[in-house]
Amino acid sequence: MNLTKIVSAAALVVAGLSVPLAASASVSCHAINGGISTKTLPDRGCTPGVTNGAVTQADIGSTICRSGWTATVRPPESYTNRLKVVQIAEYHYANRSTHVYEEDHLIPLELGGSPASVKNLWPEYDAGHIPNPKDAVENTLNHAVCSHRVSLRSAQVAIATNWTTALSRLGLSRVSPAPAPKPAPVPAPAPAPAPASCFPLTSGGNCYVPGEYCRIADRGTRGVAADGRSIICADVNGTWRWEAS
Repeated sequence: MNLTKIVSAAALVVAGLSVPLAASASVSCHAINGGISTKTLPDRGCTPGVTNGAVTQADIGSTICRSGWTATVRPPESYTNRLKVVQIAEYHYANRSTHVYEEDHLIPLELGGSPASVKNLWPEYDAGHIPNPKDAVENTLNHAVCSHRVSLRSAQVAIATNWTTALSRLGLSRVSPAPAPKPAPVPAPAPAPAPASCFPLTSGGNCYVPGEYCRIADRGTRGVAADGRSIICADVNGTWRWEAS
């Protein structure tokens, strides 16, 4: 795998994937303004986007349009987390805190993007907000491809070229990346402390319930919901949520 010309030949082999231990001094990548905020698009020279050769228009029904399929091809976090550190340096970000970046698949897995190619992965700044605006675009494009309103190739090209304009380019409506609808707020007493049996807890110290978004650190984790049911942080069509298990 050629991340670029690596200064050191040393590499960490993780699940058969080689991750350079240091950024190359000869690599200079620069994220650019995509029209909605600063540094929303990757450097096309470093991250042009690469597709998964195993996904074609003919087999979308058994791959990207099948619930849970992306979890079968998603690379391990031990690989993407180490690659994120290297690429943050190569992108010359002033802020080197890894938690404010998502190691993003430019062409997402749900559109047949390459799971592990370094030319399809880049450190996208999202300030730690999951889901972020690009996630909504990815989900909309996946639904359009699976409903045969847009071809797989057209969606791949549009999102690799500029994800902020991909929907308008294909004549689709932009979807807000808002969380699941919540009932209107009403006056209520302070919530009771979370039962000792539920875990993990939200940032506010409450129990999770099935359907809520889960944090990056909780992906793949099993726990117990507020009602005592077993739950797992799972990939549901590209969005990580707590699901009953």
